[in-house]
Amino acid sequence: MRASHRDVNGNAVVNAMIENKEKLLKTIESVVKSRSYSEDIFQDGVIKAYGVKTDDIRCPIGYAFRMVYNLALDESRRQRQQMNNYRSIDQVQEITAPIPTVLDQLVAAETLRDVLASLEALPKRTNDAFVRHRLNGVPQKDIAAELGVSRTLVNFMIKAAEQHCHSAITEPDRPDHEHRQDLTAARRAAPAQGRSKAVPVLPAQRRNELSVRSRRTG
Repeated sequence: MRASHRDVNGNAVVNAMIENKEKLLKTIESVVKSRSYSEDIFQDGVIKAYGVKTDDIRCPIGYAFRMVYNLALDESRRQRQQMNNYRSIDQVQEITAPIPTVLDQLVAAETLRDVLASLEALPKRTNDAFVRHRLNGVPQKDIAAELGVSRTLVNFMIKAAEQHCHSAITEPDRPDHEHRQDLTAARRAAPAQGRSKAVPVLPAQRRNELSVRSRRTG
């Protein structure tokens, strides 16, 4: 009398895999397209099955088929990923680059035109600082040294220019004088450069000082 799955090897799934090895190998080979890989995956499946608790498995052979099929899928994905990672130069050149649609090109051209127009509306020093830093990669400290201002002021000018360009894209109908007001407010927020910190003298104080000086000289 033939022993049941649960009596052979103490593991019903392992027993089912051994009894149906050829069928399982064909299932694996249909995925990975290689007999040698199929043998390796089958052995991995047997090792994995030894760690499975079979008490709650009602259909060991069905469980075995699902397990080896999933292992075969994992191996197939790994092989495809490896092939993509190790393409030759010729194969890489054959990959088709994404082509933007006509609408994408029109939108990009219009956006670029708006940005360039907004930059032209900026004060020359702000425009130069923004272009040199963002487009040419010049450090802010070098720009500050050339302009004779602090890095903080250069940073404020660049941020103001960025906000100006952003507003030109997101709010194309906004009047330009409002952009200029924003820039003026940003410049006022920055520390003043070369501005005297002395307390201003009132007219009455000036007259008193002149009177005292005249008495001393007289």
